[in-house]
Amino acid sequence: DGESMESKFSVVASNDWPEHLAGMKLGQIVSRIREGGLEVKHLPERKKQLDDIGFDWGDPKRFIDVPFEKVMCALYAYYMIRGDTFVKSDFVMPDEQPWPTIFAGYELGAAVTRLRELQNFLEAYHPVKMSLLRMVDFSFFPELALPLDPNADEMNMEHLYVETFGHPLYHISTVPLGLPERMLADGPNGPPEKLSSWYNYEYVREFHEKPGALTDVADWMRDIGFYQLAEEHEQKYGQSHYRQLFLLKDKLDNKEISQEIWDQEIDRIKDEVMEEFENWRQRDTKTAQIVGGVGDGEFDYTINEDEYYYQTLELASSNSQDSSQFERPTMIPNDVIEESVAEFSLGTGDSSNE
Repeated sequence: DGESMESKFSVVASNDWPEHLAGMKLGQIVSRIREGGLEVKHLPERKKQLDDIGFDWGDPKRFIDVPFEKVMCALYAYYMIRGDTFVKSDFVMPDEQPWPTIFAGYELGAAVTRLRELQNFLEAYHPVKMSLLRMVDFSFFPELALPLDPNADEMNMEHLYVETFGHPLYHISTVPLGLPERMLADGPNGPPEKLSSWYNYEYVREFHEKPGALTDVADWMRDIGFYQLAEEHEQKYGQSHYRQLFLLKDKLDNKEISQEIWDQEIDRIKDEVMEEFENWRQRDTKTAQIVGGVGDGEFDYTINEDEYYYQTLELASSNSQDSSQFERPTMIPNDVIEESVAEFSLGTGDSSNE
């Protein structure tokens, strides 16, 4: 829909041009033909006439294979009569009042269905046409939308969710400090207009992972229905211990593995969980030593309640004595004259006291 120099070309009156065509916006008409706005390339006989004069059809990726302007006129009539644009796929414009007779017999339902299939195409190449459709409250159905690249893998509902609302692992209540700036600095890992290009689990890994836990985010995503996303996560980061136990138990029940192998795998998982927990505890202890605390760096959980109470009293008493030594005496400067202040009462009192 961007206007080029060609689209702005107008016929001028001169000896070289037919006089009756002077002022015709030829550039705009050619652009409308190339993009499929006018019903020319859609009809073989019209297309042939332009082919015979060597017409340049432009970029085929921008061509709409339904006559957009004709569809818009018919759709606007439908909108004014019915009050919506929920046109059934088999709807044909009637040859009766109050429908416009010029569109009688036109298969508007098929044309509207095709526009819904071209949603991604229209958003990418024809933003002005998208605005015209929104003016009549046109509704797209994402499940009907075809990919821009016909050879690309078909987008399932989970990936469509990610492109629409973002990855579910990014739905966190507290955004880690500095994360947005870090993401912008690192940049996307794909086309920036796609939300999935900005997803990187490493950004939120510390937020989601819990040391010593049997389950992980893949199990959570599977529980809420994101099976494909869970599989993709496990392919990159491995299965949780819970998932391994689940699959091992299934194999044991189906006699695909022996009891001996089951016992060995249970011992292995136990060792891995304990090792992970010990590594985390050692890390936490080192952190506590650095910040000068005990346990979690803030509280001392080894002290009992009574001892904590008496130590708190002793500390409070000590602070009180220390602070008294530094209290400044109340002194009145020599140049300040003290005067008595009349008593003041909020009571009604006698008028004579006023």
